[in-house]
Amino acid sequence: MFEITTQSINQLLISHHRTCQKQDRTLHMHNNAYELLLFKSGNVDYFFNDVTFRLMPGDLIFICPNDIHGLFISDETPYERMPVHFEESFAASLSTPETDLFACFQNFTPDHPCHLDSRQLQQYEACVDTIINSLNKKEFGYDIRIRSCLSWILLCANEAIRFESASAGDVSPEIIRQALSYVNNNLTHDISIQTIAAALNISGSRLSHIFKNYTGTSLWNYIIARRIQHAGILLKQGASITDACYECGFNDYSHFVKVFHKIMGVSPGKYVKNMATYTTEGQSSNLKFL
Repeated sequence: MFEITTQSINQLLISHHRTCQKQDRTLHMHNNAYELLLFKSGNVDYFFNDVTFRLMPGDLIFICPNDIHGLFISDETPYERMPVHFEESFAASLSTPETDLFACFQNFTPDHPCHLDSRQLQQYEACVDTIINSLNKKEFGYDIRIRSCLSWILLCANEAIRFESASAGDVSPEIIRQALSYVNNNLTHDISIQTIAAALNISGSRLSHIFKNYTGTSLWNYIIARRIQHAGILLKQGASITDACYECGFNDYSHFVKVFHKIMGVSPGKYVKNMATYTTEGQSSNLKFL
């Protein structure tokens, strides 16, 4: 069983959650969607592509398709957040030649998390709640109302990310940082748990236990997910499927295709075809709300 779950989003998924219980640590990725996560309250650490940082009320997180991420909830302190998920094709028509609403996702780094002020928080929450109500009631003009609110949310996100916040710092244990650094630097090489453990001067079983306890997934499954993530980037850059297979660290083509399909939800060939279809047709697609 693959422990880093892959969640697919159908056009738009938006919610406003408040929970009061500690949860198991898990990591996941969205193979077809962007996500904005507004954090309002709680005692929560956030794992984002190899970095863990402490969330503060008003923090806004930007997650691109195939980014590995997850929430580490420390206790039963009330935890409130507003996640907004959407497919790129759903929101692409909101941008204009002068205004690229997706720019904020490319400019985000966890070392400098984006933070909304009180005015932005109030307006952001109002837009989220308006979208939720519009989707539930589907009254006349609800689709236009949703597009207007989503446009404002993305404008707010782009406005906020232009102002640099104080560095949050990586709060993950040193051994976790060292292991993730080793994986990143050797992702395309023939690595194993034992080679990583030897480089860090720790036993393989001990390293595996610490990593699993901290992230909720095994180190090996994390390596596989990162390799598939890298393969997706290579394919977007124009690499052939064969080149992507071997350049991201796989030695067996058929195994690569099988794992890619399991994580990404489509075969590498279909993934490339979908990219070409979006480039040709995405800007003029006739979107429907479900």
